[in-house]
Parts: sequence; structure tokens; C-alpha cells
Amino acid sequence: MTLTEEELIKTISRLTSDRLSDYLAAEIVIPEHSDRGLVYQSIDVARLELACELHEQYDMEADALSMMISLIDQMHGLRAELREVLGAVEAQPEPVRQQMIEVISTARLHRR
Repeated sequence: MTLTEEELIKTISRLTSDRLSDYLAAEIVIPEHSDRGLVYQSIDVARLELACELHEQYDMEADALSMMISLIDQMHGLRAELREVLGAVEAQPEPVRQQMIEVISTARLHRR
């Protein structure tokens, strides 16, 4: 799904043209160039809905929203990487998995 700015603003009831301009300046979303002009993807819609919600609930400025959404993106990326690591661990033979559990447990104890 791709939306123009006009379609985007109609889709997200809390989004105004001025607010979108602020969010673009803070690089909360970066639209793609197309023959229809700037267009937004479904991921942009989700990011903008979240930005509008956080803006209204916590009175956050665009730059702070950008930083918070960037942290959320990083968290999602780390979760995906962790799932890959866990899949790789599960694919190992039982003795290797047990050794990894011991190493991780030891590392956790030393962190405290």
C-alpha cells in the first residue's frame, strides 16, 4: 500500500499537514519518491500513528518522538536478532546447548 500525503492525512485522523511537516523534518518517516510525488508505505502509517499517539498523550516534540521511535526500532531489531540466535542455539546438539547455558549463567553472575 502506498499513499500520497493527502491520502495519508485522510487515513490518520490525528495527522495534520503541519504535524506531518514536523515529523518529516525530524525524520520520523522518510517518504519515497514516485511518479505520484512523495508516497508513504504501510510502515510509515504505523510509525505516524504511533508518533501522533505519543505526541498527544505525552506532549512530546517531534525530535523527542524521533529518538523514541528510533529506540523502538532498535529494540525490534534486537528482538529479531535474538530470535535468530535462539533458533541457532536450538539447532545445536544437547551438550552444546548445555555448555552455552552454563556460559550465559556465568556471565550473568559476573555482571551483578
